[in-house]
Amino acid sequence: MRSFFKSVILWAAVICILPAAAAGGIREDKPETVQAAQSIALPEKKLRLLCSETGEITETDIEDYVVFAVLEEVPFIPDKEALKAQVCAARTYAARRILSGETEKGAHISDDSSIYQTALTEADARAVYGEDYDEAVSAVRAAAKATEGEIIMYGEAPAAAVFHVSSAGVTESAENIWGKEYPYLVSVSSDCTEARREFTKAELAARISSEYAEASEYDGTEILSATEAGTVLEVKLCGVSLSGTRLAELLSLDSAAFEVSEQGEKVIFTVKGSGHLAGMSICGADELSREGMGYRDILEHYYPGTYIQIIQ
Repeated sequence: MRSFFKSVILWAAVICILPAAAAGGIREDKPETVQAAQSIALPEKKLRLLCSETGEITETDIEDYVVFAVLEEVPFIPDKEALKAQVCAARTYAARRILSGETEKGAHISDDSSIYQTALTEADARAVYGEDYDEAVSAVRAAAKATEGEIIMYGEAPAAAVFHVSSAGVTESAENIWGKEYPYLVSVSSDCTEARREFTKAELAARISSEYAEASEYDGTEILSATEAGTVLEVKLCGVSLSGTRLAELLSLDSAAFEVSEQGEKVIFTVKGSGHLAGMSICGADELSREGMGYRDILEHYYPGTYIQIIQ
């Protein structure tokens, strides 16, 4: 049984899964263009971090960044092999940022979690994990040590190793989520979690009309289009058509993979998975690890065609 160290309130305060919304998921690196490297030797050995409030830039060792990035990313500490896979994903993100050549005021990333995959400070990590802090840090450091320097590669470049909390039975493709195809971000089998949210018809009308002046009274929900994996692409309710992601944001749903039913004045959303559903599922990786799968096989499952190399 998984051990959930974090309180829901503290966790939601430091991570988010949808633009401008914290709904029980994690901050993911959106696929971005990185010029294929001839090798994986990094031009810089330190990651530069910008504090948005003060403008101060600090440098940190990539391995230290990885530990506190993972502590921010996961809602629980996964099984050992799954944790190694998560560490590799975080390290790959750091390598991509350095190799991209893009900086913000001279820094590779800032503490703006709406843009970057950020990391907790030690003080924040202690607040989030409380009495479990030492156990959590020890587990992540052990995973980082066991995989030191390892990143996920596709072709000649580090992969965009996106991830989410849990899936809807299968993962989503990057093309369906971001409109761009990535050969290793395709739909694969994974875990399936469900959550149920109930709203009154009046409450739904109030929420939609607060954002859309043209909204009318609730007269049913029509799912206009969805992917094979179950992610709603377009939905109509209260006279307004909007994306599934936008509705999930408005209603604080865990993902845009949902089905809708009615019981009298209640409207019930059955939501599958948590996050954008593309790439590696943290819960799915945890299940595979507990079934005996090694971290490299877990990564190959969620990112088909990728391989591991060591940064120099």
